[in-house]
Amino acid sequence: MFKSFGAAVAAVALVASPATASCWNAEETSAATIRDLQSLLMVATLRCRAAHLDITAEYNGFVQANRALIQRENDRIKGHFIRAQGPIAGQKAYDAFATHLANIYGAGESSAEACDGMAALAREAVLMANSEDGLLLLAARQGVATEVPGGMCSAPRATMAMIGEPGAVDSPSETQASIADRR
Repeated sequence: MFKSFGAAVAAVALVASPATASCWNAEETSAATIRDLQSLLMVATLRCRAAHLDITAEYNGFVQANRALIQRENDRIKGHFIRAQGPIAGQKAYDAFATHLANIYGAGESSAEACDGMAALAREAVLMANSEDGLLLLAARQGVATEVPGGMCSAPRATMAMIGEPGAVDSPSETQASIADRR
C-alpha cells in the first residue's frame, strides 16, 4: 500500500512541478489552435472588409454557432497563463498571446478569391456547432500550426520504481498514447 502511495505522490509531484507550470497540455494546445483559427477568420474578415469584400456575416455566423466552445477555450488559455504567471502577469501574457495570433494574419491576402475562401471556411465552421474536433480538423486543413510559448508538456517518464506497479508503465518502450489511455 505504501509503495503505491509513494508512486502516486511521485506522479503528482511530476505534474505539479514548477518546471511543467509553463508548458501546455493537450487540452490547452487544442484551445490555442481553436483561438488561432478564430484569429485567422477575424483578421481575414477585417482585411476583406477593408478591401470592400465584406464577409462579416459569415464570421459572425461562425462566432454565434461556436460561442460556447470559443469562450471555454479562451478561458482555458487564460487559465494557463494565470496559473503559470499569476493573475496580473498572466492576464498580460494572455493579451500578448491573443495579439500575437492576430498579428500573424495581418499581412494576408485580401483578393476576392482569398476572401471567398475565408467566407467558405467560416460557413463550414458554422456547421461544426461547438465541436472541438470539428474546428481542430478545419484548423489542420488550413495549416494552422499554433506555437505555444513554453512548448507542449511531455508525458512524465516512468521511473524504475514505478515499473511493475499496478497501473504503471509496463516497459520503458510503452507509447505515450497507451499512458494517456489509462487516465
